Amino acid sequence: MCGIAAILPLAATPDLPPPVDPAAALMRMLGALRHRGDSWNFAEHLLLPRRGDRPGGGMGTNRLAIVDRAHGRQPVVDPANGRLIVMNGEIYNHEELRAELEAGGHRFRTASDTETVLAAFGAWGPACVDRLDGIFAFVIHDPATGSSFAARDHLGIKPLYMATAGGWVAFASERKAFIGLIAGVTELAPGHVWADGRIGRYAGFQAAHDPAVIGPDPVGRCRALLDAAVRRQVQTDLPLAVIFSGGLDSTILLHLATRHHPDVTAFSVGTEDSEDLAFARAFCAERGIRHIITGFAPEMIPRRIRGAIFDGEFFEPVDISDMISMSAVHAAVRANGFKVAIAGDGADELFAGYDMFRTAADPYALTTYRVGNLHRTDLQRTDRASMIHSVECRVPFLDRALVDFAMALPFDLKLRDGVEKWILREAFRGEIADVMIDRPKIRMPEGIGIRDRIFRHLAHDRPGRELTLPPVTIDTPQVRNALLHYLDFGFDAPASRYKSVGTDYAPGGYFRFDATSEATATAI
Repeated sequence: MCGIAAILPLAATPDLPPPVDPAAALMRMLGALRHRGDSWNFAEHLLLPRRGDRPGGGMGTNRLAIVDRAHGRQPVVDPANGRLIVMNGEIYNHEELRAELEAGGHRFRTASDTETVLAAFGAWGPACVDRLDGIFAFVIHDPATGSSFAARDHLGIKPLYMATAGGWVAFASERKAFIGLIAGVTELAPGHVWADGRIGRYAGFQAAHDPAVIGPDPVGRCRALLDAAVRRQVQTDLPLAVIFSGGLDSTILLHLATRHHPDVTAFSVGTEDSEDLAFARAFCAERGIRHIITGFAPEMIPRRIRGAIFDGEFFEPVDISDMISMSAVHAAVRANGFKVAIAGDGADELFAGYDMFRTAADPYALTTYRVGNLHRTDLQRTDRASMIHSVECRVPFLDRALVDFAMALPFDLKLRDGVEKWILREAFRGEIADVMIDRPKIRMPEGIGIRDRIFRHLAHDRPGRELTLPPVTIDTPQVRNALLHYLDFGFDAPASRYKSVGTDYAPGGYFRFDATSEATATAI
């Protein structure tokens, strides 16, 4: 896991001069991403051979060493052909792929999953992405041909941004790496690959009932798939943190993590009297699980809003709210010596955990939209909140096999008799106490005891100077002020909102304010 950056000539225009000095720009980009690695000393880069009097570009990483910590430095170079790769992510099946590649004659120099991906590309070409089980964003370059290839995982769990200028292309793990260097930053969509300027899709998900996928025992299959996903994703010799709210999803993950990993600690955040903490404390005490709690005081909120917008790279109020609280808990994870965590993102989208699913005219279409847009909302927040503290956060609910299964479920197995996430509850009933299994869904700010204080502060907080707003939908003062902060940092003006009315939030905005400026949720 790391932050990656690359500046490369496009194969079709190899002789055009770069818009910026590649060496200086690459180091500046890596500097903007230094939080994604263990330390600045782990910034590794390689400048590519010059083409006549033109610089050849470069690639680099800030590495958060998880797999093969002693030898897995990047960029990784294949000595047989000179191809090189930088990758952000974890490949959970890399040992199986490695065995297959070794049987075909490939010889590895390290135990790194990044080297496995480079070898897989050499053996199977772009089709290698269909063989990868994991979370990833990577860039491969072949100096001999000038050809480049980039790919992003099935749901965009790991980020990858790009910008082209003057016959060159730049890639990076976060938008902030481009500020002041190159404008026109775009995002490589989830489940897509980029090959010398051409973009193609290799994975996508459509919610539709499919009995052949779910099998004769959907409850048992749900349990087995999630258990397998957690087992794969906690296979590390490092101690494991579980982001534990005390709600259904994180309780199931904590239950399974302790089954498959010998050293698990639960991390929670909230005010002393918050509802989530009461449930979290009781569960950890009952199971004898080490539990570390991060207190959250309302007076912390005003001074953290701008930082959350910059770190998170978004201007949606709900994402900012969640970023503030999740950044706090990930700070505690790292301060206690942990580098790997798991969290429950995706469960509400896959198993109809939000109230909006109850009234949706087409709940299958809403599921398809929510899952397909996680990379712009919850997954972006999870990546930034964890990586700003150099923590790798994995999301077992978004395991590709489990996503395929959940998207094929009939909706009455998700929402039954007014109970959301019915199949998920029944899958673990008997293994987890009913008081936890039957706990209803509540919003994160309410659960951790801060209600809507962040939104009240954001309604009155503004950058020091006014900026011209782009023509996007602005339906609350919170969105306007957050967008002004966002632009003030130097991010490109967005072409559209990150969330859409009717699918992400109800008409009229996330929140309405009464005469006393108390926020009341309309829909999430």
